[in-house]
Amino acid sequence: MSVHLDELLSSKKVLLLQGPMGDFFSQLSTWLTDQGIECYKLNLNAGDWLYYHSKPNIFHFRGRVGDFSNWIEHFVNAHQIDSMVCFGDCRKYHRIANQIANKLNIKFFAFEEGYIRPNYITFEQEGVNFFSNFALHLNAQPRPQKNIAQDDFIPVETNYAKILRSALFYYFIWVLGTLLYPYYKHHRGISPLIELKCWLVSAYRRFKNRLVEDRRFYNFLNENNHQYYVFALQVHNDFQVRIHSDLKKVESYIESVIESFAEHADSEHRLLLKHHPMDRGYRNYTKLIQQYAQKFGVEKRVHYFCDVHLPTVLKQSLGMVTINSTTGIQALFHNIPVKVLGRALYNLPDLTYQGALSEFWKNPGKVDRVYFNHFRHELIVYSQLNGAYYGLSPWMKNYQRKVLRPDATSEVESDKIVSNI
Repeated sequence: MSVHLDELLSSKKVLLLQGPMGDFFSQLSTWLTDQGIECYKLNLNAGDWLYYHSKPNIFHFRGRVGDFSNWIEHFVNAHQIDSMVCFGDCRKYHRIANQIANKLNIKFFAFEEGYIRPNYITFEQEGVNFFSNFALHLNAQPRPQKNIAQDDFIPVETNYAKILRSALFYYFIWVLGTLLYPYYKHHRGISPLIELKCWLVSAYRRFKNRLVEDRRFYNFLNENNHQYYVFALQVHNDFQVRIHSDLKKVESYIESVIESFAEHADSEHRLLLKHHPMDRGYRNYTKLIQQYAQKFGVEKRVHYFCDVHLPTVLKQSLGMVTINSTTGIQALFHNIPVKVLGRALYNLPDLTYQGALSEFWKNPGKVDRVYFNHFRHELIVYSQLNGAYYGLSPWMKNYQRKVLRPDATSEVESDKIVSNI
């Protein structure tokens, strides 16, 4: 369980910035309040208000982004905030808030999608993904000589219907309340009406893929078992791509990978491009992939899927290429070699392929299982919480807070379950 929880719970006044669409931050504030922490919430648009409007200490920023730095600095000082919490540390408002936190020497925490999926979410202090300080933690741990036991967790299921429902209501109310927050700039850079449309398209494509894609996928597996590489695509405007990579665009990586595959991979091998399910309503790369496959003469060797079972895709592959997606960690879990093209916290010399992509197609190598299990265990200890944003949060029930003995000479873990959630 993330080591950063103890630091969060040492706070007295916590400001919650934007959370995931839905009620997760409302649940979080209840949990923090139960620990004796005073919670404040900042809403930036009407969608934020929808899921957090019936509790005390709610505030609204309705100004321009350029005014946010001065506004939040004044707010933090006026209310004596000692910690800020957000979801996604690369959003414009959150980057500004982080700068103010550093200036005022207060704590800044970020939630993110789980590095380990499913069953986990990410929670770290100061930064996540390539801004994480995990490497310092990992380097300080002794390297084991044999496999360690896997970490215990309670299985949680993400409720897709709740994700869809939360998104639709969030964008719908955001549109209705535009006049109340006239200068709000969303991190995706598109209007709420387009967002709403994309989520409806996503629901339609998911239904359609269930009807037609599985048969095509299993025909592919029967013909190409252990004869293909996987390229895991990412959300087109993901900060992982926009900030933590060099080419900045998924389309550019598609061209680069197909070209490299065509030039250097064995002629009997195939390339499977896996679309990100959270991007299905925003992008469809069918024509683009066909265009590049034809351009580089591999149109019969390149295949494109979206809603197929990722573990099945990985287990029967020769290796996986990714920009910096956390699916790279899933691939390593299944003993599948990984080549990272961008910057990722798991792109380590003893974990992923460190040579050129052109050589990866010929000899991807093997996964060091002992080191991977060590890496995974430490990653969970450092940054992961057992739970889901649209499902159960066992970590809220199971967290055991460290308390001081009455003589204040040593720490022990309380045997009391802190939360009733």
